[in-house]
Amino acid sequence: MSETSVREASREGMTPEQAAAFCEERGIETLIVGASDTHGIMRGKRVPARQIASALGHGVNLCDVLFVIDVAEVDLVPKPENASTYFPTERNGYPDIHAVPDLSTLREVPWHERTALVLADFKLPSGEDVPIAPRTVLRRLVERYRALGLEPMVGVELEFYVLRETEETLRHKRPADLVPLALRPSTYGVVKASSQEEFASAVREAMGRFDVPLEACNAETGPGQFEINLRYAPAVEAADHAFLFKSAVKEIANKQGLTATFMAKPHPEWAGNSGHVHMSVLDADGNNAFAGEGDAGSDTMAAACAGILATLREFTAFNAPTVNSYRRYHPYSWAGTTATWGVDNRSVAVRAVHESAPATRLEHRQGGGDANPYVAVAAMLAGALYGIENGLRPPAPRTDDVYALPPGEVEAMPSSLADAVRELERSEIAREYLGEDFVEHYVAMKRGEAEAAALAVTDWEIERYLEAL
Repeated sequence: MSETSVREASREGMTPEQAAAFCEERGIETLIVGASDTHGIMRGKRVPARQIASALGHGVNLCDVLFVIDVAEVDLVPKPENASTYFPTERNGYPDIHAVPDLSTLREVPWHERTALVLADFKLPSGEDVPIAPRTVLRRLVERYRALGLEPMVGVELEFYVLRETEETLRHKRPADLVPLALRPSTYGVVKASSQEEFASAVREAMGRFDVPLEACNAETGPGQFEINLRYAPAVEAADHAFLFKSAVKEIANKQGLTATFMAKPHPEWAGNSGHVHMSVLDADGNNAFAGEGDAGSDTMAAACAGILATLREFTAFNAPTVNSYRRYHPYSWAGTTATWGVDNRSVAVRAVHESAPATRLEHRQGGGDANPYVAVAAMLAGALYGIENGLRPPAPRTDDVYALPPGEVEAMPSSLADAVRELERSEIAREYLGEDFVEHYVAMKRGEAEAAALAVTDWEIERYLEAL
């Protein structure tokens, strides 16, 4: 067992008193109690030393308005008329919800002085889960797997850009003027990537001490672009790691006078940022239930693959949550743009990998770096579980270049956020597996995003039309 695994195992079953002692022994003066909002942004509070024991034992209160703030923090999304599901609203004054720490996630934050962080689950005053909280939605889905004697395992790959920009310089630049950390791309380039090691090594070292295990790091296709492979883990833990990693990278970049972004397409001429999710399922004996003969592996893997494909279109808004997400979808972007699967084929949406029996898995290639990790993982698991519970079978795998196929030969994905939201709103499968409250809230949030974009006047429009018309 690795040193990180030992540290993680030691936190399982930790009591509030033990957690407080953990902080005291390390001289912790500030505790961050944080959790994911709908967008995947960490929301929470910093607690001083004298309040740490209380926060670890009882949690902290936050206003439930955090779930209706748009991603730019410009507007609040109103509750739809006649909505009967849970939805924060000014009609009842945006009351408090309770952030209850999951003590198994307690860890030191190595890039801050005497600081620790613990992830929390949101609870209503009644003690019930907040049904629109992404971590709660994923946790409930995992419980459905466990009721079948299955344990979903997940690994997340994330791509991001690092820019030689600060909050101040970004305010005065057009997107075309952004300066990346490296001016030229170097896909898997070791020598070129060495010039970016001050940042990359700081991330790797910090993640080791932050108990977020990485498998590999490399320069990617865009200038100043990186890809990080996070080690596979049980689904909620894997999503926690991805969520923590995204926040950590942005903070570490900021401390070096840089800006990191997981935005799907930050520059029209650069490669997009992906957020691929790999999954397998362990059976009651701890064996990989996906392992089997043939392209689709076991019957369980085949059913999971078929379920993911069957829900791919209606779940697109979970994997592509912003207007910008859809700028990434074009031929040879290596993003999943069609409802297709294949064995080790990177032009399809669902890639089957058969490295060995324990490593047999499915890779979901539609998601972008901008997706909320909890939501993206939940969407993949929900589609797979739909297939498993209904005994679905996938079509024949694609062995060709799917990007080269003529339009209409295979099912395409929605081409805009507005289209994706309409598909999701109609999805009975999403409501069954992810919850009516969550789907209604997510649809409203993303519809608000699409409507805001429809009213925006862009630089492209001004440059194209201002003088000519």
